[in-house]
Amino acid sequence: MDNLVRTLIDNPAQTADTSARDKLDRQRLQLDFTQEGYNRLLQVKELADARSNAEVVRNALRVYEWFLRQKKDNYRLQLVRDDRVRDVELVL
Repeated sequence: MDNLVRTLIDNPAQTADTSARDKLDRQRLQLDFTQEGYNRLLQVKELADARSNAEVVRNALRVYEWFLRQKKDNYRLQLVRDDRVRDVELVL
């Protein structure tokens, strides 16, 4: 299992929290959203029970990075419910 996935699964709080040392190494980033995009951010924040918009963006970036690495290694994405399997193609 990929280390990033293992970290997300085993200790999601660790990925959201940063140490005091990490805070010194941070870079500020300002993002501009359309109203629709901002509403989506707020919805995801609520669904994820995230403490901040920054936490949502950091976690989304981790998942997106993992997805791109899996895609590069020719893995497929599937949704599984009970005994049904559905292939999913994300076009990003």
